[in-house]
Amino acid sequence: MEQQLESVETYIQAVEMYNTALRFAPNDFKTNKRFGMALEKLCSLQLEQRQYLKATETLSRAIAAYETAFSQTPDDVLNISYLGMVIERLAELQSSNKQYTEAFSTYEYCLKTYETALLLSPNDYCNHALKAGALTSLADLQFLLLQYTQALDNYQQAVDCYDVSLSLNRFKANEFDKARTLQKWGNCLKKLSRNQEALKCYQTAMSVFQQLPPNDKHVLFLIEQMQKLNDGT
Repeated sequence: MEQQLESVETYIQAVEMYNTALRFAPNDFKTNKRFGMALEKLCSLQLEQRQYLKATETLSRAIAAYETAFSQTPDDVLNISYLGMVIERLAELQSSNKQYTEAFSTYEYCLKTYETALLLSPNDYCNHALKAGALTSLADLQFLLLQYTQALDNYQQAVDCYDVSLSLNRFKANEFDKARTLQKWGNCLKKLSRNQEALKCYQTAMSVFQQLPPNDKHVLFLIEQMQKLNDGT
């Protein structure tokens, strides 16, 4: 614990140093980028200490620093993608803190960021998959808050994005991510009593999960869900 506190203090000092440097050169690319990186690391340390609200504030500051830095390289797809991932992490933190209004706004900003990257590089399979992941997370939040109709639309959009990504590159991890989204889409359809459509989603997901060992938790849980649908429970 003492070592953790020292690490937190070290990064707080680093953040203060970068903050001072930016008073003299507020738009310096390298300083803003390093400022953002130091804030990200500080956020991680705060999360380890369960300082969730502080971590959320720190990550917001990191995003602001990256925005300033990356505004100078507006055509750099990698930078835009990275910014999108950091924004998505903020949305997840806000959701965990039950800051749902803020989380919804942040997810929308995240999606716009990925869309900006895709406008610059429409055949980038990674950004299609990143957008799919963000849509799934947004839908998960809507599902949690019983907003099933809205969640349904975002799960469907997520699957469409995974399909585009997989048409560009059959990356195995994205196949399993798509299958997990299909399973969640099925859960949402079941909540809306659209059981035949739900079963179709489960069956499509199972065609991917069958590549896993038969005692894998994803396989077993999906088998259980399909059985319940067949039994009408």
